[in-house]
Amino acid sequence: MKYILNPFVKIIDIKGRASQKEFWIYQAFFIFFIGPLIGFLRGLDSLNDTNALIIRLVFLIPGITLGMRRLNETKFNKWLFLIPFVNLILASFPAEK
Repeated sequence: MKYILNPFVKIIDIKGRASQKEFWIYQAFFIFFIGPLIGFLRGLDSLNDTNALIIRLVFLIPGITLGMRRLNETKFNKWLFLIPFVNLILASFPAEK
């Protein structure tokens, strides 16, 4: 349980370190529990788009800082963790004419 709660406690700490076990347990919790739970609740129409987005952000932001701390542990630049997000933002811009 501490591996799931620790990213929320250290939500703004991007200079620390995170173990491999902590990183993968949190990712597995998000993928196998939170993701299906959101899908199930949306299927029942008991969760609208805004609430689903808020729930995702509540778990995504600690996940990003956890990933940055994990890269600190491996001696890589922590900002490399944001590359997939940058690509998604750039891909959302309109095309040039």
